[in-house]
Amino acid sequence: MTVHRNVTRPLLGVYSWLPLLCIGLAGLGLPARGSRERGSSSAKKRGATVTDVIQMTRWVSPADTSGFSGGSRDSVGLFSPDGRQFVVVLEKGNVERNTNDYSLLLFQTREAFEKPKPRVLVTMSSSSNRAAIKDVKWLSDSKTLVFLGENPRQTPEVYSFNIPTSHLARLTDHRTPIEAFDANEDGSVIVYEADLPSHKTLDTEETRRNGVVITTQYVSDLLTGDCNELQKTASIYKGLFVERRGQKPAKVTTRDFILDIFPVSISPDGHYAVLPMYLAKVPGSWSAYEDRLLHPYIVAAQELGRPSNVLQYMLLDTKSLRITPLVDAPISWHDNGFSWIEAGTSVVLSGTYLPLDVAAIADLEARKKHTFVAEVNIPSGKITEITGAALSVASWDEKSRTLSLASEATGERILYEKKNSAWTQVKTPERSKINVDAVDVRLEQDMNTPPRIFVMDGETRRKKLLLDLNPQFDQIQFGKVDTVEWTATDGHEVAGELYLPANYTPGMRYPLVIQTHGFNKTRFLIDGPYSSAFAAQPLAATGFVVLQVGGSSHPGEDAQYMNTPEEAPREMAAYEGAIDYLSERGLIDRSRVGLIGFSRTVFYVEYTLTHSKYPFVAAIVADGFDGGYMNSILWGGQKENYSSVMGGAPFGASLASWLTNSPGFNLDKVIAAVRIEYYGSSGPLEGWQAFSGLSELGKPVDFVWLPFGTHLLVKPWERFTSLQGSVDWFAFWLSQKENRSPSNTRQYARWEKLRILRDRSSDVPGGK
Repeated sequence: MTVHRNVTRPLLGVYSWLPLLCIGLAGLGLPARGSRERGSSSAKKRGATVTDVIQMTRWVSPADTSGFSGGSRDSVGLFSPDGRQFVVVLEKGNVERNTNDYSLLLFQTREAFEKPKPRVLVTMSSSSNRAAIKDVKWLSDSKTLVFLGENPRQTPEVYSFNIPTSHLARLTDHRTPIEAFDANEDGSVIVYEADLPSHKTLDTEETRRNGVVITTQYVSDLLTGDCNELQKTASIYKGLFVERRGQKPAKVTTRDFILDIFPVSISPDGHYAVLPMYLAKVPGSWSAYEDRLLHPYIVAAQELGRPSNVLQYMLLDTKSLRITPLVDAPISWHDNGFSWIEAGTSVVLSGTYLPLDVAAIADLEARKKHTFVAEVNIPSGKITEITGAALSVASWDEKSRTLSLASEATGERILYEKKNSAWTQVKTPERSKINVDAVDVRLEQDMNTPPRIFVMDGETRRKKLLLDLNPQFDQIQFGKVDTVEWTATDGHEVAGELYLPANYTPGMRYPLVIQTHGFNKTRFLIDGPYSSAFAAQPLAATGFVVLQVGGSSHPGEDAQYMNTPEEAPREMAAYEGAIDYLSERGLIDRSRVGLIGFSRTVFYVEYTLTHSKYPFVAAIVADGFDGGYMNSILWGGQKENYSSVMGGAPFGASLASWLTNSPGFNLDKVIAAVRIEYYGSSGPLEGWQAFSGLSELGKPVDFVWLPFGTHLLVKPWERFTSLQGSVDWFAFWLSQKENRSPSNTRQYARWEKLRILRDRSSDVPGGK
């Protein structure tokens, strides 16, 4: 049972890309027969490069969605309903073509331990910011797969692939890109989300006659105007459609807002679908919920025509096209997930608050304070509480009637069994209810081991390698990675991941680059936790110690500081404590330290550069929230964020806090050379306060705008610009090294001028 969990081109013929099916396994980065085992090569190994990062073959969750569970978290293989075969989706970047190439591989379960050679069903390539293959699902016949697919110059559509006949068929023909979909068990009903048609806003008779009345538009919308080439690369809010076999698609009318980063899931019979939506109007009664992070958005003033920042689970009746709330309560920002159970007669939700219409005082107070895992019957709406613990839906087993819940804090799995209508926590389901012959397909990796896919026998626990996704890594000397803990300068304990240089020499002190925004010790992070700006192993290969900063060593402790004036100072203390810790260990030269901030941590890095007494030499801030005055007034939907971290609005009594704490008002204190990166149509505006301020002050600042990039960079050329830019920037400022080539001559000419500017500054040690 699928579990759900947290950015126009002319259509070619359906079969125009079929010759790609002839690509061999070597073209997918998979091992050929007789390939050597990892580590057997005696040849001299080289360091990792940014190209290695981009061209790394990765397993892709068949229904990958941000923030909500997508596909079972328990298995990498997507098994057919009869269990006889399974598919795996892989992806790798193609730097030459600037595409991401996807492949859909089929394995026979009975052959997984003997002849694990996959059959390549489909290959597709994306030149957009979308996945080329996503939302893969088996139909009930165990012979047909449906998925969302695209190729360059093709609009993404829903396809089916019949395995016995190798017949590929396009099931939809929508005039704008379809971004997400689901189909019922026999494929007769499809629900999909698609971009809304672009329309002119400036070049119209109405505008020429009466001008534009500005109400809730963002500045980027106004400045972009009718330049739809920028807009249509990331149409934000989507339309919702229902298409029945043999009928034209019908549009669902809703006042609320849909984003394709959240999944839509249809019941097995196709009658209902569930999806999260951003509300246009938040009920006033929800102000009673005590979620500290969510509460400012619940009580915020509503802007006509703009979504709130509050999500709610919605139920769509695909026959009447009526959409109604599934639960009269908001969704939290944590532990989100949902799954159909009981053959589609109920849905289990996690990360949701529950309605406040209970009589018992104790029950009411509990519902105000925390989220629940709960079952909702369809269509009666009856709610059955399962647990109030902070757990998220991981998987549902229909045979054993067992629900697996995951703890994001500990990784622990908790099982609940349903007997009749009651839920009971159990240690393990009864063995008689488990298919002990089942094959488990797992992705195994750790900090120092690249991901590989294994199969395991459910009864004997025999395990065998199915796919070595990146055999070429045998030729690369990666920097050793280990977990570390240290004490921040404000006293709290912090955990992180330390990368040593690829050719580390004990006793030598190295320049340090601090990467931010978390870590995961169970994953092989060749670049970092996100695809933008971070380049951990290429930096290690260039001679840097790299520290990937996580959060508090005590799970949940950081949450109490989020969206408060203590948020950024606390993170600054973590960076300062890391420098002290690594210097005391004799690993780093504390006079050569750089920082990378991305998304939320742009604010942390800019705050550190403007408030810390520690001498940071260089920094990169990429596409994020900056705690700045300019962005607080440009993006109305985010004003609660800015007010929360600054202690109020940038007016009146709270203005003094802004002048003291907002990085944009303290740029005169920056001594580091700063590289700014922003993506998308609004990028120049979002980075403008820091860029113009530092430029006005005569500080070394570099600004790179990727107008067609999305927040998490996807396309290889944009990723290369960002990641290689990080490596080159820190090598230039921290090690005085240059990676000159004809392609980056202008880059270094620009930076040489910045170095002269920096050397003339009296703020910099050694400056004149």
